[in-house]
This record gives sequence, structure tokens and C-alpha cells, in this order.
Amino acid sequence: MLFSINPENGNLYALKTFDYEIEKEFLFHIEARDSDLGLDVKTLAGRKMRLDIRSNKKYLDVNKETGDLFILEKMDREYLCTSKTATTCFIKLEMTLENPVRIFNIEIEIVDINDNSPKFWRGTINLDISEATAAGERFSLSNAVDPDIGSNSIKTYHLSESEHFDIEIQTGRDGSKFADLILKKALDREQQALHNLILTAVDGGVPARSGTASIIVRVLDTNDNTPQFDKDSYTINLTENAPIGSLVVKLNATDKDKGLNSEIIYSYSLYTSEKTQQTFRLNPDNGEIRVKEIINYEDFRIYDMEIIATDKAVNSLSGKCKVKISVTDMNDNHPEISIKSLSSPVKEDIPVNTVIALVSVSDKDSGENGQVDINISDHLPFALKESSDNYYELIVSEPLDREKMPEYDITITVTDRGNPPLSDNETITVELLDVNDNVPQFPQTFYTIPVMENNAPGALLSSLTAIDPDLHENQYLVYFIIEKEIMNTSMSMLFSINPENGNLYALKTFDYEIEKEFLFHIEARDSGVPPLSSNVTVHIIIMDQNDNTPVIVSPWRAHGSVVEEKIPRSTDKGTLIAKVIAIDSDSVHNSRITYQFLQNTDATLFSLDQYNGEIRTMRMFSYRDSRHQRLVVIAKDNGEPALSATVTIKLSTVETALKTYADMTEVPLEYDIFSDLNLYLVIGLGSVSFLLLITILVTIVLKCQKPKPSKAAPPSRNSVISERNSTIADSTLVSNDAYWYSLFLAETRKGKLVVRQPVPKGSRYIVSSIPRSTGLTETSDSAASTLQQKDLLWIRYVFVFIFAAALFHTVFAVTHYTIPEEMDEGSVIANLVSDLGLDLKSLGKRTMRLDVVANKKYLEVNKDTGELYILERIDRESLCTSKSVTTCVLKVDATLENPIRMFNIELEITDINDNAPRFRRDTMYLDISEVTPVGERFSLTNAVDPDTGSNSVKTYYLSESDHFIIEIQTGRDGSKFADLILKKSLDREKQTLHNLLLTAVDGGVPARSGTASIIVRVLDTNDNAPQFDKDSYTINLTENAPIGRLVVKLNATDKDESSNSEIIYSYSLYTSEKTQQTFRLNPDNGEIRVKEMINYEDFRIYDMEIIATDKGVNSLSGKCKVKILITDMNDNHPEISIKSLSSPVKEDIPVNTVIALVSVSDKDSGENGQVDIHISDNLPFALKESSDNYYELIISEPLDREKMPEYDITITVTDRGNPPLSDNETITVELLDVNDNVPQFPQTFYTIPVMENNPPGALLSSLTAIDPDLHENQYLVYFIIEKEIVNTSMSMLFSINPENGNLYALKTFDYEIEKEFLFHIEARDSGVPPLSSNVTVHIIIMDQNDNTPVIVSPWRAHGSVVEEKIPRSTDKGTLIAKVIAIDSDSVHNSRITYQFLQNTDATLFSLDQYNGEIRTMRMFSYRDSRHQRLVVIAKDNGEPALSATVTIKLSTVETALKTYADMTEVPLEYDIFSDLNLYLVIGLGSVSFLLLITILVTIVLKCQKPKPSKAAPPSRNSVISERNSTIADSTLVSNDAYWYSLFLAETRKGKLVVRQPVPKGSRYIVSSIPRSTGLTETSNSAASTLQVRHAIK
Repeated sequence: MLFSINPENGNLYALKTFDYEIEKEFLFHIEARDSDLGLDVKTLAGRKMRLDIRSNKKYLDVNKETGDLFILEKMDREYLCTSKTATTCFIKLEMTLENPVRIFNIEIEIVDINDNSPKFWRGTINLDISEATAAGERFSLSNAVDPDIGSNSIKTYHLSESEHFDIEIQTGRDGSKFADLILKKALDREQQALHNLILTAVDGGVPARSGTASIIVRVLDTNDNTPQFDKDSYTINLTENAPIGSLVVKLNATDKDKGLNSEIIYSYSLYTSEKTQQTFRLNPDNGEIRVKEIINYEDFRIYDMEIIATDKAVNSLSGKCKVKISVTDMNDNHPEISIKSLSSPVKEDIPVNTVIALVSVSDKDSGENGQVDINISDHLPFALKESSDNYYELIVSEPLDREKMPEYDITITVTDRGNPPLSDNETITVELLDVNDNVPQFPQTFYTIPVMENNAPGALLSSLTAIDPDLHENQYLVYFIIEKEIMNTSMSMLFSINPENGNLYALKTFDYEIEKEFLFHIEARDSGVPPLSSNVTVHIIIMDQNDNTPVIVSPWRAHGSVVEEKIPRSTDKGTLIAKVIAIDSDSVHNSRITYQFLQNTDATLFSLDQYNGEIRTMRMFSYRDSRHQRLVVIAKDNGEPALSATVTIKLSTVETALKTYADMTEVPLEYDIFSDLNLYLVIGLGSVSFLLLITILVTIVLKCQKPKPSKAAPPSRNSVISERNSTIADSTLVSNDAYWYSLFLAETRKGKLVVRQPVPKGSRYIVSSIPRSTGLTETSDSAASTLQQKDLLWIRYVFVFIFAAALFHTVFAVTHYTIPEEMDEGSVIANLVSDLGLDLKSLGKRTMRLDVVANKKYLEVNKDTGELYILERIDRESLCTSKSVTTCVLKVDATLENPIRMFNIELEITDINDNAPRFRRDTMYLDISEVTPVGERFSLTNAVDPDTGSNSVKTYYLSESDHFIIEIQTGRDGSKFADLILKKSLDREKQTLHNLLLTAVDGGVPARSGTASIIVRVLDTNDNAPQFDKDSYTINLTENAPIGRLVVKLNATDKDESSNSEIIYSYSLYTSEKTQQTFRLNPDNGEIRVKEMINYEDFRIYDMEIIATDKGVNSLSGKCKVKILITDMNDNHPEISIKSLSSPVKEDIPVNTVIALVSVSDKDSGENGQVDIHISDNLPFALKESSDNYYELIISEPLDREKMPEYDITITVTDRGNPPLSDNETITVELLDVNDNVPQFPQTFYTIPVMENNPPGALLSSLTAIDPDLHENQYLVYFIIEKEIVNTSMSMLFSINPENGNLYALKTFDYEIEKEFLFHIEARDSGVPPLSSNVTVHIIIMDQNDNTPVIVSPWRAHGSVVEEKIPRSTDKGTLIAKVIAIDSDSVHNSRITYQFLQNTDATLFSLDQYNGEIRTMRMFSYRDSRHQRLVVIAKDNGEPALSATVTIKLSTVETALKTYADMTEVPLEYDIFSDLNLYLVIGLGSVSFLLLITILVTIVLKCQKPKPSKAAPPSRNSVISERNSTIADSTLVSNDAYWYSLFLAETRKGKLVVRQPVPKGSRYIVSSIPRSTGLTETSNSAASTLQVRHAIK
């Protein structure tokens, strides 16, 4: 019901009209049944049915009996359809029937099966990849080919496992798959030069088929390894005069790269001097260094060179090593020695520095080989002193001693400094004569002889024997004791010595407790003339025997009776009951006391400390304990045998022992009886208190006085000095013990504090404890200590020695002068005669001459004045060529005759900045690769400045550059040189040359500088890939083009230079073999030419990918795509025929109506036989193909006669040949008019302004519409569409002419009543059916100024005057009244402005012209009238303007503005300045001034600097010492820097003593100050407890 199909030809027809809104689509099937052609099987044989033959193969045939079409020969889809672009493969057959003749077209579609495996064009793919290729780089691989299509074609690729490579599968434009090889890890040729991979292509068939190809990746070498020398530095010794061409050293550098990258060229670096390069020849090929010129040791001794090994790569890398050639001097002349004079024998007391022989030496060699060293044996007391060049004096260097060596054989050896050294020697004999120059010598300088006490008189104590090495009478000795009295007893009464052999005897028995030691001297004297003697100190130490029993001194008892003590029974555990103290007169070891209980009533009750004798309770008393306890304590010494003493203590416990203090006074205890001892104690306490009070008063007086410069406190008057021992005597310790650092005794009962602390070995400390009552004042008569006396004596000896040494130096020193170089000729250096101590008068007679240096006589002496002056200008740089020598000395010998004397003069030449730095090369050329990494450094030729020190090269500066900076280095010899450092990567393509300026500046004042130009040539690196002019080319080429014809010439450019820019063109792997066989690509110029005959029917499109590769070592490539379109040749014109035509037609003919039938044909085949038919694009017609080569001309768009009444349609048919051929035919179609156009107004909306008060019947406007139709369809009629407004029809207000559309007003309009009208006008044509349209008309009534303004405020009755009352005290700007007027006209005409027509006082009131506000311009004064009259006019903005007026009468009253404080009714005179205001102002100013003065005075008092507090004087008994640490009366003076801690805090006495580290050599006084001391501004106490006094040694 909807569709119909022709059963014979399959044409499908629509049987109804479809509506899109109802039915949008239909889906159904069409079936072709067995009798597909609708033929009768029985007639087939009679009608001679036949099938055409394709490619000489008859694939199909028809069974004449059944009508079945069957396969006659197997069909291969890949053979039939070679193009893979076609998704379907058809075999087209034509079946012919006769009787009658009919032709049927048959198409058979061949479906693909997976019967072919993927196959690579090349079984082996060779890839050359540089090792510098970055990870991520991709490489094209030859793709596999599978003749199958669709899913049976290639689906994917697989790559064998590799850590360096991966593949990425791409899909081509035609859907083919190919793989790119991707580098996922950087290659290293030195580790692996070859990579073997397997690429597998797999199709998508079931089962899948696959094919493989081998990928061989050859890793191309990149110059990524620098040449390496065998060693970083070489040191070679080379003798002078080595033959030219002799091999010095053969350097060897290796490079791990290969090819050019490993071939090495050797060269000198810029640091190698030109002199070195002239002397030695470096073979650039094998690294041999050979002698090029004669080597002279005297010219150069060391040749430093830096050798660079550079490979031959484009971007060459280099390594370097340093070679140091030390030239050794040849020595072929022996030195000679000659004895000029000799004195022998000589006395052994010959003075030191006496000349005993004169020796001359010489050597014919020069330089080091000509310089000789003369010496004698080191162990001889002689020395050689150079008197002049090659003249030496043999002098006595040490005092001679015949007793040690009576005769000397002195061998004088002279050796030159050659290699090997040559020498000569001469032996002389010096005999010594004896003199009495040896004092007798004791084996020991100090004898300590222990003598046990209670010895027998006459006992031999020791034998003291001295030795005298002299001869004869000089060695006979006599011994005697040097007399010394001790307590009115001579040493000769105590001891005796044998004068011949030195035996010492004791003459009496000694007691240790009475005499502990004896110190005296024994002298030994020889018999020489004069006699010599020496003495030795003898220290007799009386050794103690344990012969004294300990004596118990506490607790005190009368005549050894028992000690009785009473203690409370409630005594706590640990309470001190008693303390037993025993003393022993024996020595320290024998007097060491220990205490023990001999008897103890209850061993659990009492304990005894065996070292300090304290008896304490071990527990509390209980009711079981006896009230009486008996304790027997034994005190035993440490002697052998031990002696002891005992004491018995009876203890009684009492219950009332712990009474309060009030009860204790009533019943005095037995041991409180006032005895003589107590009396003495009270007197002593009083005396001490009195002395303490006096001391405090004196201290306060001293504090109040201005302090005088303090004198060093004298040492303790009772100090004992000891070099080795630690002795305590009279509470004073002298110690050098360095093993302890601790506080070892603090006996506060006696007011003493003794400290032992470590001291440096050999130092001596005096650490004293001084009783608190001792006063150390400036008037103290204490003598200086033994230490001070010895120090003064030692200082005296040192002074004498220094004086003697200075005198010796003055006599024998060389005369030294210092002058700057380049002094003018005639400049005086010094008075030489005066400096040498010569007589100027005798100078002329003695013929003084100076030696000549380098054939130049620089100096001369003025014979008249004795002055040494400059004879010729001295250049330091010419004298001292070596910069390694810090000082330049010109040595001159001054010779005087009659008698001959020679003086050595040294003239030190100081450098001045007279030379500017100079570069060895004014221009330095550097070739730097553009891929050199940032931070790479390059050696630059350093500047040379002959000056030395600060005048030499100090720094370098480089001209401004974005790419380079310099880094200044310091050489081994202190010279400065600069390295050029690359700070930004170079790009040769942007800048090929960099011109820099290097400036060397010395450190002189003013500074000098030198410059050198640096030209950096940027070497090209293959960092730019070739670029084609376009990324893709599309070329049209006709078939049958002649072989050799140019298709296209490709052009690729490379920004690099040289071989890096030379390009080779090649096909990529993506280019098919067929394409490469058809077209030839010239690898040199990129020309693509036809290689084989082109057949359009075989291939219509040739796609190729061209690669342009440069010839760089690490080649880069660019690619482009070329698409060659083969165009078919065309030689037959198409033909056109008009089968039918309908004309004229109505303009409303439906769209898609067929108006003509056209057939076309073309005799060509293929594309050239296919035709395209078309008409002009701007026509409302279209061609629709109805069947093969048949087309219908249909209406494509609605027609409009009004736009185009007639159409000339040219039908053009064009084939698709190249060039195309065409034909055309023109037909004419005429259109008939229908009423299809509505009338049209020029505007869709009309706005018509009408002035009010218009006359009735006035023409308002003409509204005309247009209709493009013809005849009656274009005749129009106008009328107003009725609309009522306020019960009034539009036809009562307006009228329109129905023929021409003129619009009229039927009445007069008033703007104030009717402002606008809105209605519609319709235009209708006379067609059938009629068409119409309407337009909106907007009538706007325009206003005229016909209404006068009306004043509505201030309100007034019937136009009377407005009266207002205002206070007289009204302020300025107060609103008095506001005039408001209104106008009924439009906005423009109703705009009101206000003005004064009359104003009693123009200075008093103001009127705002826009809002009508009347305000006061000032306050009322007594002069102003009480009544004011204002006339205000309100005027509109019309033309002409209309207005209205109002009159306002104002009256002022006094009582209008009373204040809150009830001001008087009398009006204030505001303008008068009253007296009260004046007083208030004066009062306010006065108070402000007093307040300011008060603040300033307070600030000044606060900001005053307080008086500086006086430094607290040291404690009255502090002892200060440079080397000692003394603590006395709780005051510490110490330089100990090893501890920082608080070590004593005695809170009972309110004292604080601090010890802390101090800088070495500083002195600190750390004092203890009572807490009750007040620190105020008037107090003389120190500001802080810690007082610091520094004394720099």
C-alpha cells in the first residue's frame, strides 16, 4: 500500500504521499527469488543464452536445464581485485538472450578468506642508528604485506624482547598497519655495537597467520668519549745539549670511539709558551716530542707544556696532560782548591771567629755546574766564611777544647753543583796548646745525701769528687766547704771534708725533730794560673725515725685523766659526741694518725672515724642502754714500729640536756665556767672585732677617696720557694704538681683557703693562704720573693746576651740597602763611608773600587762625600728575570787598598709598577662546537707582567657577553690566568662568530692593563634536520607520460654547513616497491622522474615518502609526502539529448515536478567515460538520475514569476577525462502568474507626530503598499481596522483614502488629554482569493507650551502674600522657605526655574534656581532690618516661557533660639570680642606653657647620664700573681682557663665565689662580697660580685 517494485528491473515506487510529521522512516526487505530474471527456464535453450568471458577465463556458466548459475573455475579474490582500497570485489557479467534480444547485467561479489600470510618486502631490515640518538626517537620499518583484506589483513606487529627498543603500531590512510621502531633507552656503541631483533607481523584471520623479518641495528659511533692520556702529568729529565731530533717522550692517548672519532691529533695548548714550542717539536700524529733546537740549561731549566689530544670528529673532543721537562746541566770540569795561608799550632782558647786559614776555590764550568759548595766535616769546631767571590776564610766557629781534641785534621772539600757533581779536597792539620780553661767538674750539680737521725759522730756521709781535664798543674784539685752559718753554727762545726779526695764526714749526731735538713756548698779549686774552681750544692736531709709517740690534744684532759662528757639521752642518730685529735712530731709518713676503739661499752651505739677521730652515735639511746658509757680510743701513728697513745672518755646521759635557752641560763652547765682561757678568747674576739671595725671604716674611707693607681701586692712574707717539691709551711703552698686540679682544703675556722691546681711543666706557682687579719698595704715591708730575685737575675743575663749578639751582628753583617727601581742617575742611596765606619779623609788615598755587574757599572762612590749614588738607571726586570724570586738583590763588593779590606754590599731593588700586562698573543682564536655543554671551560693565553708582587697581574675582565664568562685561576707560582667558561649554549645558526675582549689588570697604583682579542668561531654541529619546502606535495600526472619526464623536483635545505648540510634523497620504507619501480628518485638533487610506462587502469594514485638525510656523522633527516595522481587521457566528447519538455508552467508548480527528460552518453571508458551532468547553480531546477545515463529535470525550489518570469536552462554534460570534454543543450521554461504575493508596506511600523491643537481634516501621512503580481492581482484597497478607545472608534478620529492610502485627522487633539493613538491599517489586493497585509500606525500628539506654572508651596489663600517668622539668631545656610511650582505641560515645557524678582537685602538670602530653596547667606546682625520682602518668580522652559510669582514677607524675632541654659532675652552681640574671652585665652595659653615646661624638665632629668660607678677595689687581702693562683680570705685570683663552674657558695656568710675561664694571659679577680652590702650611687662597693681585671703579658 506504500511502495511498489518493478519485478523485472527492480525499480521501487511510492504509492502515497508521505508526511514527515507522521512518518519519518520505513525499514523493509526486498527478495530476489530463484527466477531472478523472471525468465522461463524452458525457453533458455531456445533463446541461446550466453555469458561473457573475463580475462580469457570463464569462471561461471548457466545450467540450461535448471537455470542455475554455477562456478566453472576457482576464483582468487586477490588475483581478480588487486587494489586493496576497494572494500568489495565484483565480477560484472552480461547475459545475452536472443529472440527477442535482451541484455541482463550480473554482478557477483567475491568475499575474502584468510588464505595468505603476511610477508615483509625485505626479509632483513638494516638500520644504522647513532649512539647519540635521544630516547623516544622513532625509525620507520618496512611494513608487511598481506593480500587479504579486512580482518584477514595485518592486525598487529610484535618485537622480540629488547631493553633498548620497542615498537609503536600505526594505521595508514588506507587502513594498513605498519610499525615504527622506538628507542626507549639510549644506546652505547662501546657497550654493544649490534642489536639483532625479530619483527613479527600477525593478521586477524582465524586461524591467524604471521610473517617475520630480521632487524639488524648497527649502532653508529658518536664522538662521546674524550681522548685519555696514559697519565695526567709527565715529568721528564733531559740533559742539556741533547742532540736535535732526540726523542724526549712519546705520549699516548686513546679514544674508545672508532673511525674519525678515535683518530687523535696532538697539539700544544695555549698555556704552552712560544719558547717551549720553538724548542720542542710535537708530532701531531703519534704524540712524539723531540728536540727541535739546542737546549741551553742557562737559558731555561724547566719547560712546562700542556698537550691536548683532540679527535678528528666534527664535534671534536679533547683531553689534556701536562709535561714538565727538567733540563739538567752537564758538568765536565772539576773544581780546584788552594790554601793561601795557615796558622798552626794555636792555643785552645783562641777566640771564636778567628781566621786560621785562607782558601780560594774555582770551577771553569758555568751556571749551576760552575757554582761550587765548599765544606768541611760537620763535627769540627771550624767553619768556612765567604770573604769575597770564591774566597773563604777558615775560622773557629766554636770554642776549642784541647781536652776533647788536641789536634784536628781538617779536610776542606769543594764540590760543584753539576750532575754528577765533581769535587776536590785539601787536608790541613791544626794543633792545640793547653790553657787552664776547664773548671773542676763534679759528676752532679746537686747532691742530696740522706742521713738517718741519731747517727754516730764522724760517720762518712759521701765522697764528692770533681774532675779537671786540663794537663799538669791545671788539673790538681783542692776541696773545702764554703762557710755558712745556721743559727750561729758554722757548717765546719757540723761537717768536715778531706781536701784531697773530697770525702764528707758528719761531726755530730742529728735529731730530725730539731734539724731536718742542711743546705751548703763545697768548692773544688785547681792549681792553675789563675786558679779555676766550681762548687756543688749539698743537701743533707735528716731522715726521720719513729721515735715520737702521738700526743692526744683533744679532748683536753689534765695529766692524762679520764675525760667525762654529758650528753642528752634524746640525742639523734649520727650526732657528733666527741672528736679525738692527736699530733705526732715525726715526719709526714710517721705522723699519719689512725684511730680505733680499744674499749666500747656498746659496739652498736657508737662509731669512730679512723681518719678524723669523730665519735658519733649509730642509733638513738633506748631505755635498755646504760646511763654511763666508757670509751677507750687509741691513736696510732704509721711508723715502723708503730707508736700509740690512748684516751678514755666517760659518757653520761642526762634527761634535761635539751632545755630551752631560757632554762639553760638559770642553771649554767659545768663546762661553761668562765676560765682564763675564756677570758683570753673574749679579749681576742674583742680585739679582732675592733680590728675588723677599723678595717671596714678604712675601707669605706678608701672607697670614698679617688682611687690611686694600684701597686702590685707584695708576695706573702712567709712563702717558701721550691723547684721540685710541694711544701706547706706557715699556711703557704708552693707547688708545680700538674696531676691534680681540686680544692683540697678549706679550713674556715682559721680563715684560710689553700688551692692546689695543675701548672705547665716547669712553671712555679705560689698559692698562699693569708690570715684574714693580715693587711697588705702599700707600706708593707715584705721583701721580694726568691722567685722575683731569680727572675731579675735571669733577665739581666738575657739582656747581656742580646747586647753581645747585636754587637756581633753589627761587626759581621752585610751592608744592606733598599731602593726602588728606575731611580734617576745621580740619585744618592746612602753614605757608604759612614755606614762602613771608614774615615772619609783617607778614602782618596786608599783607592776604593766597586765591582761591575753584567758589564754595567750601576753604582759609584763619591770620593769627596762618601755617598753611594746611581751611576746608571737600574731596571729590576732586566736584573732579576725570574719571577719566582720574591726579592731582587744586587750584590756588590767594595774593595779598599792599603791595607786591603773587602766589604759586601747588598742593594735590594724593589719593584715599581712600570710595566703593563701584555698577552703573548694579541688575538686568540677558539673553535668551539655549538653542542659544547654549558660550564665547559677553555684555556686562554695568560698575560705576562714583568713586575712582581702586587704590581703583577691581579685580575682579568671580560667584555660583556651573553654566552661567556671567565674564571680566574692561580698558578703554582702565584701567576694569574683565566679560563673561558661557556655559560649559555651556542647556536651557530644564530651567531657564527663571537668577538670578546679580555683585559688583564695589575695590582699597582695606578693600575696598568693590557688587552687581547678573543675570536670564538662556533663550529657547526649537525643539530638541524633537513627541511623540505613543503610537508606534502600533490602532483597530477597524465597516463602514458614519456619515460624520463620530470614529475617534480624536491628541494630540502639544511641550516648547518659543510657535510652537515649536504643532502641525500631516498625513499622511505613506507614507499611501496611498485612506486619505486615506476619512478626514479635522484639521490643528489631530489628529482623524481618517470621510470616505467604509467597505466591509469593499473594505478591511479602513487603515494611515496621521501627522506632527505644530511651527510653528518650523526645524520639527521627530514621527510615529506608526495602524492602523484594519475589522470586518464580523454578523446571523446559526451552527447546530450532532450527527450521531453513542459513549457509554459504556472509559477506555483510543485517542487520535484518533472518538466523535462534528458539522456547522456560518452564513448570513453573508465573515468573518461563517466560523465557529469549539471545546470547552473543559481537556477531553481535540478537534475535527478532516473536510471543509467537518464536524468529528469525537476523543480528544486518554488518558482516566483515576480522574480524571474522566464528561464533559459543550459544543460551541460562533462566527462571526467583530463582535460574534460563537454556538451550542452539549452531549453526555455516560461512561467504563468498566480496571486501569490501579499501587498507589502515599505515599513512595518509607522510613527506619525501630530502637534496638539491641529485643525480637523489635516493630512497626517500617506501609507502606500506594493503588490508585485500582475493585473487584478496587484490592485489594492486601504482601510482602517476598527478599534475602540474610551468608547470612541478609530474611524471617528482618523480617515484613510482607500485608493492611495492618505491618512487624515478628523478632530483637534489636546496633549494634556490624549497623548497617543495606536491602530492598524490593512491593504488588500483584488486577486482570487484576495491577499492582504496590515501595518501598525502610532500617532503621537506633540505638546505645545499652553499651560502656565502653578505655585503650590508656600501655600497662600487667593494669591495673598505669604508671611513667615524666623529667629534672628538663624545660622548661615538655614533653610527659610521652599518655593514649589508645577506645570501640566510635557517634561521639556514643564521644567521650572526660580529667580528673585525682588530681594530686600541681596547679601542675606540666596535662592536655588532648580529646587526653589531660600537659605540665609549669613547670620543676621543688629544692622539688618527686622522685616524682609522677597518676590520669587517660577518660570517654565517653553517657547515662549510662561511664569508665576509669589511674595514672601519675613519677620525676625529675638526669642526664637533660646539655649538649654536659658539664655537672656537680650540678643548676643556675636561679633564683639569680650574681655572674658581674652582672659580665657590668656589662661589657657599660660597653663599650656607651664605644662610644656614641666614635661621638658622631666625629660631632661630622666635623660641625664648617671655618674659612672667607681670600680670596686680588690679585697683587702687579695694577692695578684701573673703565674700564681692565690686564694686568701675567700678571694680568688686565677688565670685558670680550664673550668667554668661555681665551686663554692657559703650561704652562712653571705658570700659567693666564682671561678670561670679567662683568655690566656688575662687576670680575673673573683671576689666574695657580703650579701648585706648595699649597692647605691654613693656606695664604694663594686657594681657586681664579679670583678674583672685584665693584664696582657
